[in-house]
Amino acid sequence: MNPNRTGRAEVRMESKRVVVDLQQLDLLEQKIVKATELIRSLRRERDQAQARVKDLEKSLAAAQAQILASEKGKDDLRELSEQIDLLREERQVIRGRVSQMLEMMSGLEEGGGEARRNH
Repeated sequence: MNPNRTGRAEVRMESKRVVVDLQQLDLLEQKIVKATELIRSLRRERDQAQARVKDLEKSLAAAQAQILASEKGKDDLRELSEQIDLLREERQVIRGRVSQMLEMMSGLEEGGGEARRNH
């Protein structure tokens, strides 16, 4: 083999290797750029999702507070309703007693009128 011929072949192989290596490097660079863009996009989406979660947690806390207030309101309403029922019962008892007293007084007045006639 001719030493010159081998040297030329190596140079040709080297230049092809350099071209191939540059193409691979370009592809790698493109992949890195795409990956970087994807990472940025995913981070933005994550940040938006986290902000949404915080908003939803606040809304949930407010809703739970309203539920608690509503339950307390229901308990208060139930208690007031029971008190009203008790007061109505007491009013009925008092009316009955007042009616009895009025009847007794009416009986006394009628009895007193007859006693005056007899004297």
